[in-house]
Amino acid sequence: MKVQHGIAASIALTFTIASINVAGLDGNSKRVLLDKRGGTIEVRVSNTEDKAGRDSVRRQLREEANNRVPFATATLQQHRKEIKYRYENTAYGGRIRIVARSPEALAAVQEFLRSQMSNVPKAKAVAFDFIANTSLVVLPVTINNDGPYRFLLDTGASNTILSAVVADSLGIPTGRNDMLLLTAGGNLPVSVRTLDTLQVGAARLEKVEIAVANFPLMKTLNVDGVLGGDYLRQFKVSIDYDNKLVEIEPCCPEMLSLLVA
Repeated sequence: MKVQHGIAASIALTFTIASINVAGLDGNSKRVLLDKRGGTIEVRVSNTEDKAGRDSVRRQLREEANNRVPFATATLQQHRKEIKYRYENTAYGGRIRIVARSPEALAAVQEFLRSQMSNVPKAKAVAFDFIANTSLVVLPVTINNDGPYRFLLDTGASNTILSAVVADSLGIPTGRNDMLLLTAGGNLPVSVRTLDTLQVGAARLEKVEIAVANFPLMKTLNVDGVLGGDYLRQFKVSIDYDNKLVEIEPCCPEMLSLLVA
């Protein structure tokens, strides 16, 4: 794949993303996941110190799981004897696991969960900058709740890359070191490390594997990383060049069924 300004033409790495998380209007965040048995609805408070908010989320979810009120659609009720709802605490909130016991019930559950995905609030627009004297877009990116860092938005790059300087400053443990990044200038050694979070605006991914390297082009462009296709393909991305705004919102719910083991 041809990539702008010498950024990786291809990369011999496989990246995985455990979940997609988008902030809701109430300040809490909601995840809706699909899996081979059904799926999960998870809510967590945005402020990890907010114990009262966490307990309120837990009470509400426990009540919903017990009463099945949010799940009273005609299709789900038709298969109610074949569907089980189980509440679980999480560190900062709770989740409801929905397990289907027949193929018909599974189809009904996942149809319901997809409708929940389509109701996730749209992420707010994020202001961006241009790299001086170019049309290259630079976005503010938060890593492990730290930053923001300057990332080049590159739809031509297959994978996201983080500066080794930033990774080391954040204390992100070194992972696999036997990988090579293929660039126009030749092979570039990279390590593969796992981030707790990678976030642009309200669009947040958790447990993300990322390539880390001392990439000369990033120093030339004065950026801390490159935001590539492995992140962008999880969202719908709209760029308003006149007002220098990028809108990022959830994309393609069907893909989420592939992200959960």
